Amino acid sequence: MKKWLNPDKSQVFFWFLLLFLGIEALNKLYYHIIEAEFYLQKLVKLLAFAFMFTSLLFTRTQQLLGIFLLVLWFVLGQYFLPQAFTTMAIIGFARYLFFLILLLYFKDLRSFDKHKTRKITSFWEFFLWLNNSLIVLGALFQLEWFKSYEGERWGYNGLVWASANSTYLYLSALLYFVFYYKKNFYYQPLFWFTLIASLLIGTKSVYLAVFLFSLVLLINAKISKKWVLGSLSLISLLFLVGVYVLFNYSLFAEISKEEGWLTAVLSYRDDLLLTETIPYIQENWRSLHYFIGGLSNPLLRPQLELIDLWLYFGILGAPLYLYLFLRYYFNFKLAHQDKLWFAVLLAVPLITGNFFYNASVPIYLLLIKLAYLKTPDKFSITGDKP
Repeated sequence: MKKWLNPDKSQVFFWFLLLFLGIEALNKLYYHIIEAEFYLQKLVKLLAFAFMFTSLLFTRTQQLLGIFLLVLWFVLGQYFLPQAFTTMAIIGFARYLFFLILLLYFKDLRSFDKHKTRKITSFWEFFLWLNNSLIVLGALFQLEWFKSYEGERWGYNGLVWASANSTYLYLSALLYFVFYYKKNFYYQPLFWFTLIASLLIGTKSVYLAVFLFSLVLLINAKISKKWVLGSLSLISLLFLVGVYVLFNYSLFAEISKEEGWLTAVLSYRDDLLLTETIPYIQENWRSLHYFIGGLSNPLLRPQLELIDLWLYFGILGAPLYLYLFLRYYFNFKLAHQDKLWFAVLLAVPLITGNFFYNASVPIYLLLIKLAYLKTPDKFSITGDKP
């Protein structure tokens, strides 16, 4: 029983990564073949949630105090709603909890030894080779199965199911190379292949993040001011050209002309906020809900991260959720020059949303953390010891 509750975390991590990526790929293929959703993905993550929560309950009960407070917040918010404890509301809340539970369960990655870490990173890089290839093939031959979106919007994300998921996966992949290979990341062919694939996904958030990542790289680079200014000018020029094309020769341009640039940038999230979210608040919330939150239908979220958290947990609960996230994830010393990388990554959800709500995102974050803590050069110095 004790061994089942506290197994080898590195093995669990590997199998979680394999299952999450594999089942998502099956989900996308199943949808295109059968034209129906593949519910095995939800079942696997439900079982993973139950396993991790049970293990933490018996081995690290005190560390679940913050989680129990969030449960109390949710119960109070639901209790005072006219339509309370709906199935969709409970599932939505469970997704927010899953994010934190996964980070807490794998809080200490330093215990992963060299061989098990390389087993994880080898599989991750194999997946990137495969998915990058499918993205490029999809873009070259306009393959419907590998598109990021249905309809006219352009973009290809290979075997990844949701566009938001592919955004966070590929931003995490880029940071993985930066942290795992350190100064040698630009010598890795897979890094450049991944960068090209990320630009083919078609999400505005990726383009913005890649631009900001480029600026961070320049800020951290030890080169002359002349080279910095030259590189900055080139990157800015390319970014402005991209913005010009986006605003004039795409579906984005049509939406911008008809609905306004803000609606185009936010992909109708502002419209959802005004037409669905605010009317829901006006009709269902009491004054207390502004402090504790309360949402009966997650589809009413505008998918703007801070507003989404406020809807579920209120003015008092949302800071608690963010505090738990930071406490569970950043339990390692972060070099000053590396803080900007994470700042960019965490700024993207402000306009993209579905960061804490997406059950796959935390394992991508943990891959970045593992890359940061377990670089090959650290193994060569310290051996297998964390």
